[in-house]
Amino acid sequence: MMNKFAYILLIVGLSSCTGEEDLPVKKPINNAIGEITGIETLFDSDAFVDPKHVALLKELKICSEFQKDTSDYMKPACSPRFFKLFPMRDDAPVENAFLLQIKSKVGGIKLRRLVTFVREKGELIKINAFVANLIGTRKSTTHYPDLILRFNDNIDGDVIFYNCIFTWNGKSYKFLSAETIEGHDSQGPWRQRIKAELKDSVSNDIYKSLVKNEMIL
Repeated sequence: MMNKFAYILLIVGLSSCTGEEDLPVKKPINNAIGEITGIETLFDSDAFVDPKHVALLKELKICSEFQKDTSDYMKPACSPRFFKLFPMRDDAPVENAFLLQIKSKVGGIKLRRLVTFVREKGELIKINAFVANLIGTRKSTTHYPDLILRFNDNIDGDVIFYNCIFTWNGKSYKFLSAETIEGHDSQGPWRQRIKAELKDSVSNDIYKSLVKNEMIL
């Protein structure tokens, strides 16, 4: 029987290069207008770009304002060494809607997480949670950009990355599609875009895997 890793290589028509529940009955509307902004978060700064970010972290009570040791991942300081905030809307201040990227190992979770928050009736409400890395945004016709998230998977000992797009449906971010699959082999890193004619079926398989592995919460 063909293992899952071999199946992925077959369906995407993988070629090496040099250079990481079922789908809803009605898929979210694709609001994209094309402009993509790449994002790389290194967690290598000692100061937030906006002082509001510290106040928001304290409001969420997910870090200690008294902790100074940035090597303590179980009791994290309110530091950009552990957390990165991004505005979520282009028409609202960050304190009313934001994306929170959390570094791997914080709180004992091995992988990065991305959580979305909006303020309702004065209180911050969690809308989405992903065990994923935010690698980009894509401009949309709404005030909420599409999110490009990178998910990890381990298939037969091989680490695979799925780059997926999530779009705002009016209440929360919903899975739209998987776009590319990445990994490493004996020839080095590879990256392959999923063929258009296979995108729906491959996206469905990847989505089910992400839900089953609790990468989308």
